[in-house]
Amino acid sequence: MSKRRTICTIIAKNYLAFARTLAQSFLAQHPDGKVYVLVVDDFAGFINPADECFEIVTLASLNIPNLAEFCFKYNLKELCTAAKASLLEYLLREKSAERVIYLDPDVLVTGSLDELYERLGTHDVILTPHLDRDYPDDDLLPNDGHILRAGQFNLGFIGVNSSENATAFLNWWRAKLQEKCVVDVANGYFVDQKFIDFVPLFFERVWIEKDTGYNVAYWNLHSRQLSEVGGAWQCNDCDLYFFHFSGYDPDGSGISTHIPESMARYRFANRSDLTKLFEDYKSRLLANGHRETSRWSYSFDYFNTGERVPEPVRSYYRNLAKSRRHKNPFQSEELKQLAQRESQFAELSAHGALTPAMQLDAILNSRAWRWVSRYGRFKNRYLAPAAELFGRRFGTRRTK
Repeated sequence: MSKRRTICTIIAKNYLAFARTLAQSFLAQHPDGKVYVLVVDDFAGFINPADECFEIVTLASLNIPNLAEFCFKYNLKELCTAAKASLLEYLLREKSAERVIYLDPDVLVTGSLDELYERLGTHDVILTPHLDRDYPDDDLLPNDGHILRAGQFNLGFIGVNSSENATAFLNWWRAKLQEKCVVDVANGYFVDQKFIDFVPLFFERVWIEKDTGYNVAYWNLHSRQLSEVGGAWQCNDCDLYFFHFSGYDPDGSGISTHIPESMARYRFANRSDLTKLFEDYKSRLLANGHRETSRWSYSFDYFNTGERVPEPVRSYYRNLAKSRRHKNPFQSEELKQLAQRESQFAELSAHGALTPAMQLDAILNSRAWRWVSRYGRFKNRYLAPAAELFGRRFGTRRTK
């Protein structure tokens, strides 16, 4: 097995500049290292693999069951995170990697990761928590509600080795991500992250890395201060190993688009220690073609005939019984028609052209209303009388 320092990340092709920047920063620290980039959508004619400093992996290589369904039922964020466990398992199995670190593409490596690789010699999974200290009670964002919704650990980083224990973890995680890698806060799901809260309970030899130099990001800036000493970046007067630019927009003015700037605890105006690092990162992104690559379209945003796939149609398809799913939803005429109606409805809503009568008609003709009405008739005709009968027989009564 290879002991080469290995990292991987996942992008759609429009994030190519981020992947290049990550790879270059890692290889600057580990010149003999290896970088793998999973590009989830079609990149022919956009990316020449021979020109890159990393090896490209495709979704077709990962043996994901029902791949067309997988790509349709998830949006871009969900898809990239849903493929994470499969990518790690693939690198361990097919590329003979012994120890692999996953990093989100919007990460800049600023120090050696040798300590993490050494740690993977004694532990099978490494995680980093979002927080090492509670937030101030100042009514600003982020707050503890953000972390309670997103999970204890940030999966912009994870390290695994090739042990049986780590393989068992990846198999468990991959099964969860096959159907449940969604942003559904009301039901307790947040893409790949919330599942990881269980990992220290379900698996052995899990290391939680609490060094504040790892995975610095907008959510933990309240406990981390940056500085530059002799050209090297530090966090809290110790080494800064990598900074996670989550939600950063090079064309914006804020630290992260995930937090409204008016409610953000920190901005460049009151965190001057961040200014130079962000300016450097922006320069790297622009040098790596961000202006051009960010405009490239996402292949799975469209049916095979070019119509856009609305988000509600993805959700509708995902919630169908598996036996009712079209095997290649990108070719489904039913889904295309549903998408057309959804687009028309959204356009009318946006222009305020929907009268109350039209809105009611849309609801009454929706699949959800037809299901509710059928269930209501079934309940009133069969379930309610049965409950009444059994209630009398066993001396109980229904409450209204």
